[in-house]
Amino acid sequence: MHTFFTVIFCLLAVFTLNAQDVYYVSQTDGDDDNSGLSLNQAFQTAEHASDFLTPGDTLYFVGEFVNASYDADYEFSGNINDPHIWTQENTVRITGVNGNADNYITLKAYDENTVLRGDGANIFRIFDSSYLRIEDFEIYGEVENISLQTALDLQFLYRENNSAVTQYRVPPGTSDEEVENLTLPALSNISRPSYTDTRGIYLSNVNHIVLENNYVHHTPGNGFRVAVCDYIDIIGNEVHDCSRKSYSGTHGLVVASANSIDTNSGYKIRILNNRVHHNYNEIYSWAPTKTFITPRIDEGKGISLQRNDLTSTQTTWSHGRFLVANNLTYRNGYSGVHANNGLRMDFINNTAYLNQYTNDVTYAAGEQGGNNVGISVANGEDFRIYNNIVVVDAAWGAFPISLRDTEDAEVGDNLVYSLDALLLQDEEVLALQTNTTVADPRFIDPEDFVFAPDSDSPALGTANAAFAPDTDFYGNPRVGAPDLGAVEGGYLSGIFSQENAIEKIKISPNPCTDFIWLEEAQSDIRIFDVRGKDCTYLVEVSGGQRVEVSGLGAGVYYLRTSTGGNTFLKIN
Repeated sequence: MHTFFTVIFCLLAVFTLNAQDVYYVSQTDGDDDNSGLSLNQAFQTAEHASDFLTPGDTLYFVGEFVNASYDADYEFSGNINDPHIWTQENTVRITGVNGNADNYITLKAYDENTVLRGDGANIFRIFDSSYLRIEDFEIYGEVENISLQTALDLQFLYRENNSAVTQYRVPPGTSDEEVENLTLPALSNISRPSYTDTRGIYLSNVNHIVLENNYVHHTPGNGFRVAVCDYIDIIGNEVHDCSRKSYSGTHGLVVASANSIDTNSGYKIRILNNRVHHNYNEIYSWAPTKTFITPRIDEGKGISLQRNDLTSTQTTWSHGRFLVANNLTYRNGYSGVHANNGLRMDFINNTAYLNQYTNDVTYAAGEQGGNNVGISVANGEDFRIYNNIVVVDAAWGAFPISLRDTEDAEVGDNLVYSLDALLLQDEEVLALQTNTTVADPRFIDPEDFVFAPDSDSPALGTANAAFAPDTDFYGNPRVGAPDLGAVEGGYLSGIFSQENAIEKIKISPNPCTDFIWLEEAQSDIRIFDVRGKDCTYLVEVSGGQRVEVSGLGAGVYYLRTSTGGNTFLKIN
């Protein structure tokens, strides 16, 4: 009997040690004196809640979160010492939270009403952490509330050594011609106004992180930034209209200064199935350590990989590869996907469309812009660029794929095209590329950013199967002869051939209004719109067969299950 109770006690102890708790945090309705274990007992601050998190736990964020001095109606008055523009506040700040390899800690939006806003330094700041999943957040910045004039007024302000003395890097009223001829002293340990440089999600000194299905938009500075990192998955996120008001040359989605924590040579940083678009700069940037300023906008990229090599004094990317695959990048400032000082990176099956917003719009009537507008690499080594579709307007000499000072590169099986001018290609790329197709990819509806190849597209069946991912941007399997680009043809366009199809599920009525019926009960039902946004939370499923779709707007949708899928049309 004693042995029996001992065994029971040990089993209970093991169960207790492995228990996974669910916590809630609500800035508007919570209290840090609560237990955090239910909606009615939610914590108020994520920083306090994080003290309770152990491996396997989940923390739900409920409702709206803002930084302490957030003001949705703020307007800059011209006072350069206004504390509001210098706050350096974080909306959510989490540090020292660590799961383990078997039990990640999950930080998750509770529902579609959860939104993190902010006008300080960062909206969602995480550092010194590991084994985390960060899912389903909307991060909403202040770009729409910041005028271009305000961004220009704050462009050259700085303070040294944490002082309260505000200075101008360049005096007000200095012409661009004068700026270009200035020789300036190098600066260090300075601060600049946070109001026009707010980042969306910023993680540093982290490893084993999954960032999935987040929606980051209208942040004045970086949308996503992950730095000093290893084992990072950035999957299925949307990032748009970020970096527009910043003075520091920011981008939509950035991974910088990767730091190898082991000798694994496989894929350790993966950027997959993201929609990254309309991220561009509206003012030119300056770096405090540089003694010159180039008065021209030349940043504002979609996906930007920076200093992931062996040159940094703080980090060493000595082992492991990057995989950048199945991403849709379009209408970013300059470059859809760019790497600067990078090692061991693969750019596979991405679609990059007219990533030259700055030249087309900002400088539409001005001087020529940069050549890097599609997929580009500068100062790199060991790059493989396969199965991508890159569309540019080469009217001023833009290159679809470009390499500069890059060693050991492979470029193959890509489709490139110029809309309104003769296509120009980089000489370095021409010297080594193989199986390049120069043709119109014939997307279904590129004006509405639907990038599935149509039935007559030369992208169909021409990808290099040795490199193609198993699934496409929407999660559809790439079977048979895979297609070029991020989206596999045949799903959204209604082409379901025997050679390139999954099981086609019968949906009725189609078109539909408030509901659809599936011929057989299905599990793991998910609904996507034509841009790839997961709309499953807007529908209700009854018994795996009847699906209420009244919450969807009119349009074409794709229903996917564990065994098959099909498109359907929702009408009002």
